[in-house]
Amino acid sequence: MRKIILTILTALMILTALSCCGQGDTAQLPKGFQSLNYTGDISFDYTLYSPEEGKELPVVIYFHGFGENDTVAETKAVTTLTSDEEQALHPCYVLAPCIEDDVYLARSDRDKLYSGVKAIIDKMTAKGYIDPGRIYVCGNSFGGLATVEFTEQYAKDVAAAIVMCPALSYSQDSSKNLNLMKDVPTWFAHATNDNVIPVTISKTAVENLERMGAKEVYLKEFTDEEMLSCGALTGYHQADFAVMADPTFTKWLFEHRK
Repeated sequence: MRKIILTILTALMILTALSCCGQGDTAQLPKGFQSLNYTGDISFDYTLYSPEEGKELPVVIYFHGFGENDTVAETKAVTTLTSDEEQALHPCYVLAPCIEDDVYLARSDRDKLYSGVKAIIDKMTAKGYIDPGRIYVCGNSFGGLATVEFTEQYAKDVAAAIVMCPALSYSQDSSKNLNLMKDVPTWFAHATNDNVIPVTISKTAVENLERMGAKEVYLKEFTDEEMLSCGALTGYHQADFAVMADPTFTKWLFEHRK
């Protein structure tokens, strides 16, 4: 009997843990958010924010940084883009996949993830929720790398991208294939004294894109003072804090259309 009881309790604990990231679970999320699951070549959870008026609206795909998969709804970009103030100016869907560390470390898994994210976007577009001409992408650190790789793969679909302190040094292929995204308006953002990923990574990417013929590519460098004033830590590797504190970036993003 004791063994049976223990088995039942264990099963209940597992089910409870799974329900935390199961489809449609919104108990721990703010209004407008859903925690959903995609199953395909790779399976992953994702957070989706839906505005009250949800037809033919833009979507921002946000790729979080390494190790942030459990707190994606609390990241600076997601909380800012879904705030009442920002939604009043730029109503949009926000789709943020929860990316496990081992997925981020394998290019083949990242590619499968991008394909899954695109499938979600396509399905929402087919249902009339998303304006196909206003698909935006942004991400910080490893999420910046993901932003570049996703934009390279789906350049014909991405209207504009914001790439924040990208981990491009981790993947040589992403830097070699920049020509695939040269026609997508892209704004790089990086702290001058980022001590995790040097600003030269973004500088080189912008220089290469310009040499490839990109017509709209920029780099914004943030000083230590700018980083600290927006709440970033002294490692200066939170360019997302500085970007989200400056409304110029989101205004620029939402002005673009395919």
